[in-house]
Amino acid sequence: MKIVFLEPLEVDIKSFLVHPKFKEHEIIIYDERTNDKQGIIKRIKNADIIISDNTPLDEEILSSDKKLRALFIAFTGLDHIPLDYLEKNNIEVYNAAGYSTDATSQLTLMFILMGLRKFNELSYKNKVIGRELKNLKIGFIGMGKIAQATLKLLAPFKDIEILYNATHEHDEIHGCRFVDRKTIYEECDIISLHVPANEETKNLVSKKEFAMIRDDAILINTARGSLVNKRYLVEKLNNCPNFLYMSDVFEKEPPLDDKYELIKHQNVVITPHVGFYTKEAMNKRAQIIVDKLTSYLLFLRWFNR
Repeated sequence: MKIVFLEPLEVDIKSFLVHPKFKEHEIIIYDERTNDKQGIIKRIKNADIIISDNTPLDEEILSSDKKLRALFIAFTGLDHIPLDYLEKNNIEVYNAAGYSTDATSQLTLMFILMGLRKFNELSYKNKVIGRELKNLKIGFIGMGKIAQATLKLLAPFKDIEILYNATHEHDEIHGCRFVDRKTIYEECDIISLHVPANEETKNLVSKKEFAMIRDDAILINTARGSLVNKRYLVEKLNNCPNFLYMSDVFEKEPPLDDKYELIKHQNVVITPHVGFYTKEAMNKRAQIIVDKLTSYLLFLRWFNR
């Protein structure tokens, strides 16, 4: 079988391919990623298995490979690939869920602390008074693994109240109050988004929600860019000089154009989607993907006996 790594996944991927099973297959590893559609199509020609990360792979790209049997995505989210097409054509899909839980939760905590200390206004010439993580309400919308990991990081801070909203109340989460979203929007000093991107969550925070959010609140988004309606976000920023938006995610993957509207706002702190991007997380996701790939190849051998 022909196995194509569209990029090296930020590690020495060859060092992970230690199972003897890999010697039975043609393995091609590209040292640099590309977003050029024709370049990707050329790379995956006649591949049985493709390994990629968050590079957008649309139906045009994937349908060009008539031999494709499995797609391994070294990422958590799958909203950048055509799942309907893949299911229709019996192409199996595997991801690396959980590899960036620690990394992204730590970035979320960093945003919380930076926001309270008004990092967006500080410079070596400008001293601005901030706040401590004390006597505040923090609201979580979504309570998946990253949100729960962030809660653990917040555990040493005793004088805070945690509110959360999720699809259901979590019995194992103690010391936090399960409420509706409206309560979080209206009451919380800090709001952190932790829900997946889908049709139900698109524009989750829009005109009605921004009207409820306090004018001095901090809104943190380390989940997906599509959750926040940019038009009404900009309105909130323009009308509320003490409102702060901190985000690691956008409508499309960075690098951002210099004309991207949010860059102009002083009360915006953005990072180029690096929540997952630590040395430890890169090694973990490579191991997850290689383990799943190894299992897949071993199963095929057993199945084809």
